[in-house]
Amino acid sequence: MPRPARRLVSRRARALTGAALVVCLASGAGYAFAADPDPQDQKKAVDGKLSDARVDLHETSQDLVSAYTRLKSTRAKLPGARSAAKAAEDAETTAKGEYDDAVAAYDLAKANEDKAEKDLKETSSKITSSRRAVAGFAGEVYQQQGLGSMSVAVGSEDPGAFVDKMIMAESVGDTQSSALEELSTSRANLVSTGDKLSALRKKTSDAKATKESKLSAARTASDRADRKQRTLETLESDQTSAAADLRDAKREDQRQVDSLQAQSDKLTKILEERARKQRIREAAIRKAREEQAQREADARARAARSAPSTDTTSDDTSSDSGGDSAPDPNPPAPTSSGVLQAPSNAPVSSEFGLRFHPIHQTWRLHAGRDYAGSCGSPVYAADSGTIISALPPSSTGGYGNQIVIDHGVKRGTSLATTYNHLQSFAVRSGHVSRGQVIGYVGTTGTSTGCHLHFETRANGTPVDPRGWL
Repeated sequence: MPRPARRLVSRRARALTGAALVVCLASGAGYAFAADPDPQDQKKAVDGKLSDARVDLHETSQDLVSAYTRLKSTRAKLPGARSAAKAAEDAETTAKGEYDDAVAAYDLAKANEDKAEKDLKETSSKITSSRRAVAGFAGEVYQQQGLGSMSVAVGSEDPGAFVDKMIMAESVGDTQSSALEELSTSRANLVSTGDKLSALRKKTSDAKATKESKLSAARTASDRADRKQRTLETLESDQTSAAADLRDAKREDQRQVDSLQAQSDKLTKILEERARKQRIREAAIRKAREEQAQREADARARAARSAPSTDTTSDDTSSDSGGDSAPDPNPPAPTSSGVLQAPSNAPVSSEFGLRFHPIHQTWRLHAGRDYAGSCGSPVYAADSGTIISALPPSSTGGYGNQIVIDHGVKRGTSLATTYNHLQSFAVRSGHVSRGQVIGYVGTTGTSTGCHLHFETRANGTPVDPRGWL
């Protein structure tokens, strides 16, 4: 899964901001890059990228933890889903077996009923044929003898013939009566059997419909369980792929952090050596100045001893304007015994450190200290130094109107301060004094309201201002 576009955009914005910072540092008075760039400017640019890379690494790590949490949750659901799918499949198999049994019972009942109906038709046909035969025989006898058995007997030519005709008539009658009675009984039995088979067929038909309904429900449940299992398996595959992408991204972020850290460490050594040489030069200058001051003091002492004594009296006069002086439009700057003084009288609203960015909605390093001053309130130089840049938002990106002051070597460290989101500038170049008004609080650049974002950079690296105030 590709990394979120928001983070890619934030990276590009930070890269552009870092590039703009390099340009603004390079374009400051007396600090333009020559063929060989200044190590301090290089380190500022590298440390800016390093800070961004660390933020990216932190974000990637957080994303990876979230991805693993989601993957763990999905994997925890899979066994239950697979078990439910298996149970649903077994239930479908059982329902299919019961349905098949019901179909077989229904088919058997239908076959028996059909056979009973066929037998009933055959028996009914035999009864009908027998009745027709009896009726034909009776008609024949009637036509031949006129009065049935008695007439046959009376009309006989001799007693033997009479007896034979009587026996024949009675025998035929008994046989036909017996056959009709047997056929009638068979028909009654078949009717009863047919009724029973018809009832059985209806019962098996109802059972078949019930089993068919249960089979349909079992198949629906099985399909639903299979879909849930497939969904979870697809989700697990996607989340596994996303976690792998995040692991790769984290390794890349870590590689960038390590590379930038190595560059920063190299530049730190260069700057430390430069600071060491600067301390040696400053110590030599101080010693020379002290020696010169001592020589001048000795000369003044010698001159005082050799000069004649004079007594002069002078009147101490003073003038009084007699009027009130105009009030200072700017309140006095805050004072401090530290290396730096606070750049604003406003209360602090946010300290240096990792925080959730209110605009980018990500955790990142807050590389400075925020003073919640109202727009237009004065901003003071934290210490004497040289303005190396004073640029608008078009050149500084999210920092808005920005002033950067180089304070030289302090505590063996090359120290600079930046003043960001300014409404306007009071000065834009040259040397400034400690406590001098250099600009006014604003909300330019990436800002949610009027405030001063103040940074201290030791050898180009953002550090907690509280260590210098």
